[in-house]
Amino acid sequence: MIINNKIIVIAVILLVISGLFFSGCASEQQTVPPATEPAEEPAAEDEPVLEEEEEEEQLFTMEEIATFDGQDGRPAYIVVNGVVYDVTGVSQWRSGTHFGFSAGTDVTEALAGAAPHGSGMLNQAEIVGRITE
Repeated sequence: MIINNKIIVIAVILLVISGLFFSGCASEQQTVPPATEPAEEPAAEDEPVLEEEEEEEQLFTMEEIATFDGQDGRPAYIVVNGVVYDVTGVSQWRSGTHFGFSAGTDVTEALAGAAPHGSGMLNQAEIVGRITE
């Protein structure tokens, strides 16, 4: 009887251990990955631009841009090829100037001629709008 009781105890222990092992495996298999939103497909060239996108683009005059000079806590905006960039957070423009060029102006020609980095630094800036004609 003692041998039978030991066998029963060992069998119960093995069943408990295997039950814990398999329940852990089962819970891993049943894990549902987090839901992801499908990526938006780019609009085809012949499709109209959504009105929402058109409304997000802000239009500026050059007179308005002149007020964004980066001085006295104001944001620093520059214009390149008609596109308005916010360079407020770009360290090279922290004082509203960059190598003699001032925020609040069109720096297209300066980038094309004198700037050794070209327009590469614009990757650091956010596009905030366009110039109206």
